[in-house]
Amino acid sequence: MAGRPRVLLYTSVGAVGGAEVALAHLVGALGDAYDVHVAGTHEPVVRWLAGHRPGVPGHVTGGGILAHARLLRRLRPDLVQANLEVPWASPAMLCAALARRRPRVVAVQHMAARTVELPLLLRTRALALRLDGNVAVSADGAKRIEDFYALGRGSVHVIHNGVPPPPSPPAAIARVRARREVVVGCVGRLDPVKGQDVLIDALTRLPGVRARLIGSGAQEAALRARAERLGVADRVDLTGWSDDVAGLLGDVDIYCQPSRYEALGLALIEAMGAGLPCVASATGGVPELLDGGRCGRLVPTADPDALAAAIGHLAADPDARERLGRRARERTRAAFTTERMAAGYESLWARTLAAPRTGRLRPQPPRP
Repeated sequence: MAGRPRVLLYTSVGAVGGAEVALAHLVGALGDAYDVHVAGTHEPVVRWLAGHRPGVPGHVTGGGILAHARLLRRLRPDLVQANLEVPWASPAMLCAALARRRPRVVAVQHMAARTVELPLLLRTRALALRLDGNVAVSADGAKRIEDFYALGRGSVHVIHNGVPPPPSPPAAIARVRARREVVVGCVGRLDPVKGQDVLIDALTRLPGVRARLIGSGAQEAALRARAERLGVADRVDLTGWSDDVAGLLGDVDIYCQPSRYEALGLALIEAMGAGLPCVASATGGVPELLDGGRCGRLVPTADPDALAAAIGHLAADPDARERLGRRARERTRAAFTTERMAAGYESLWARTLAAPRTGRLRPQPPRP
């Protein structure tokens, strides 16, 4: 392998979400040991990803297997890493890469989801068994992927997402408020799995608390109607999506992640890094992220009473908010930085490229 190994980072999504933000952070944090390229099926996303590191080439491909095969034949990468928003995403790239002799193939699982459609499940498992590396962003996510697709225990590596340090001092540390109202921020697409409806329900138990929902999605009208029906519409701000999330969170007192499932939660990591005290559902990789509750309040999933109690306690105690925010920031700086994430992937790539090639037609049986 002459020169630097060439790594192709790939995504098939048509819009930027949390998985793509994590990939952008990775692109920006990688060192010079690898010749990095990015590729995808949607030009705006590819251009946005490539813009996170000067000189990184971006490649746009058609959606079919033949188009992906032509791209791989032209670029001749040593390793292809597919960024998957769900486990059954990007089958065209995975099939095209696995069919070629040269590249090693790695997939990054950002959502530990399962399907009840048998053909889709079988295809997802068949591709996953043939990968040279399978990555999840939390220990909980790795275990779920292994179980959902019968891949064998220990077959999925864990590399946590990371975020860069905030550009300004921590938002919640030593903050003095002249206002009486406490603002709770929540970032994420407006979708039932994200649980914004639970936060709106909790507001009925929280007089003097305002919710700021930052995101867009199909549930916007339903959330507005719910807030109106419950009599809290005057305390719910639906801001839409903005690239300046840090700015919108600048005067937030508490960050809330009421998700019904979350593999890890990139926005939660960013809020922790900004020194915000956090309240989150104890689901997926969130307990791992919040260190079992030491660095944030954990509440049962879809329980507005418990959510209201946790937010209410912090709303009434500025000193507790400050202590929790400081712990959250320290936790992020110790374990969830972009540098740590990039080092994890570079180490995985080095091991994968040095290891014997795995069988494509007859993969090794999973370990129990």
